[in-house]
Amino acid sequence: MDSHSVKLYQYISLGFSAITIGLAIVIYLVTYIHQDVTSKNLLIFWTVQNHLSITIGLIILSGFIGYTSSTLIYKQVTNTKKESQKLLEMLFLFLNKEEKEIINYLVQKNGMVGQAEISRLPNMNRVKAYRSLQKMQEKNLIDIAAYGKVRKVSLKDNILTMLTKK
Repeated sequence: MDSHSVKLYQYISLGFSAITIGLAIVIYLVTYIHQDVTSKNLLIFWTVQNHLSITIGLIILSGFIGYTSSTLIYKQVTNTKKESQKLLEMLFLFLNKEEKEIINYLVQKNGMVGQAEISRLPNMNRVKAYRSLQKMQEKNLIDIAAYGKVRKVSLKDNILTMLTKK
C-alpha cells in the first residue's frame, strides 16, 4: 500500500460520510413533512414510523465505516514508518562515525546549520568536517550553499522528514 491507497481510503470514507449525511437529511425532511399526515406510500409511511431506528442505524454504520477506514490508514502509516526506519538503518550502515554525528546534529538543529558549527562538534576539526561534508554531499545526503562568507549545510528534506518522525 502506498500514499495512493491512503488517498483512496480517504475518498471512500468521505463518500460514505456524504451518503450517510444525505440519508439522514432526507429522513429528517420526510419525517418533518409527513409528521401529521398518514402517507399512502408505504416507504414514506415506514420511514416516518421508524425514523429513530433508521437514524441510529446510520450512526452505527458511520462509526463502523470511520473506524474501518481509520484503521486501514493507520496500518498504512505505521508500515510506511517501519519501512522508512529500515531504510534509515541501512543508510547508517554506510556512514562513518563523523557522518552519523553530523546527521544527528543536523536533525537536532532542524536540518540546517553553518559549516563552522559542525567543525566545532566533539572529535571534529575543520578538515575532518570539510571532508565528511564533501562525502555526504556526493552521497546526496546534504546540500551545501554559500550565504555570503558563511556556508550553510542542510539535510535533504526527505531524510529530515524520516528522521524526525521516529
